[in-house]
Amino acid sequence: MSKRVNYSRHIEAHWLDQTALWVAEGLSKQELHDKINSMLSPLINCKVNLGKTRNQLTSLWFDKNENVSSEFSAFAVEYVKEGHDIPLIIHWGLLIAKKKFFADVARFIGRNSKLNDSFTYAQVQKRMIEMYGDTETVKRGLRSVLKTMVDFGVLLRSNARSYQVNPNNLTVPNKLMNWLLCALLFSEDVMSRTLSDMIDDAVWFPFDISIQPEDIDKQWFEVHQQGYDLMLFRKK
Repeated sequence: MSKRVNYSRHIEAHWLDQTALWVAEGLSKQELHDKINSMLSPLINCKVNLGKTRNQLTSLWFDKNENVSSEFSAFAVEYVKEGHDIPLIIHWGLLIAKKKFFADVARFIGRNSKLNDSFTYAQVQKRMIEMYGDTETVKRGLRSVLKTMVDFGVLLRSNARSYQVNPNNLTVPNKLMNWLLCALLFSEDVMSRTLSDMIDDAVWFPFDISIQPEDIDKQWFEVHQQGYDLMLFRKK
C-alpha cells in the first residue's frame, strides 16, 4: 500500500455516535450529509473544513472502502441497529481498518507508552515524517489525530507539546472481539497474523483486548496451528 495521509480533520466521539445512529436508520447519503451539516454548522464556521469533517465521518460509517470488506462495515452498522450502546472501541475499529495514518500514530503511542509515561509532539512527528515524508499534510494530519485522541479521552495533554496516555483500559464487548481482529488485518492489508501478535498490537493501547482461542469465530477466520501459536487467516 502506498503511504497516504487519509486523515485531515479531528473528529469527536459524539459526532461519530450520531453519524452511526443516522446510518443505522437507513438515511441516504444526501440525507446523511444534510444531518451532519446541521450538526456541525454551529461548531465549524469554515465551509471547507465542515465539508472535510463531514466527509471523514461518512468515510468511516457510510462510504464503501476498497480495502475493507462490505461485511466488516455492515457488522458495525448492524451492531448499532440492535440497540447496543455505542462503545468507543467500535469507532476505533473502523478508524484502524480504514485510516492507516491513524493506526500508525496509535501504534507509535502504544509502543511508547510501554516504556515512557509521556511523549512529545516532536517525537511522534519525527516518526510520522520517517514513514510518510516531511510535508505539511503529514503534520496537519498528525495534529488532527492527536486532537481526536484527546477528545476521545484516551490521551491527556500535559502542555502545549506533551501528551500522556490516560490509563483507562477500556473494556471491549465480547461480540466485537473477532471483528476488531479483522480491523487490524484490513489496516495492514494482510490476510493473516498470529493471534498473539494481533492481541498485543500497540494500536489497542486504550483498551483491554483479550480473546481465547476457542472464541475465534469461523465466520471471520480460518485457524491454523503454527508451533505454539495460532495463525488467523481472514476470510475473503
